[in-house]
Amino acid sequence: MTPTEGMEQWDLTSKISPYLDRHMMFPLLEYLDGLIADGTVSYSTQDVAAARLALLRPTHMVDYAIDIYKTVHPDNAIPAEMEEQKTSVYQRLEELEKGCKALHELCSSEEEKAKLQASGKWNVDGLAQTP
Repeated sequence: MTPTEGMEQWDLTSKISPYLDRHMMFPLLEYLDGLIADGTVSYSTQDVAAARLALLRPTHMVDYAIDIYKTVHPDNAIPAEMEEQKTSVYQRLEELEKGCKALHELCSSEEEKAKLQASGKWNVDGLAQTP
């Protein structure tokens, strides 16, 4: 038995993952990919990619999910539901950007920022009153 054989018995990923936020799981899965590449553990890279894909499905990280889907299912076309999710996420992003446009322009203008700071209105209350 080599020193790396049987390392899976010490892996706590499956035990702690139910208690972690899904976004905390991605670095852990990346670490597992590194261990697989080093030959430290004998997990399947496909299984780790499938776990990553399962974590990504309910999120808005659609481009990353599509990339992972392509690695897990290289011969399959991207499912229509993923394409629809991508479309809806980008539509929502555009709506949000439109809603924040005035604030973004205000924050981008050094001259306007300087005026508001000088007048003491560069705070939440002051910005709420600014037309």
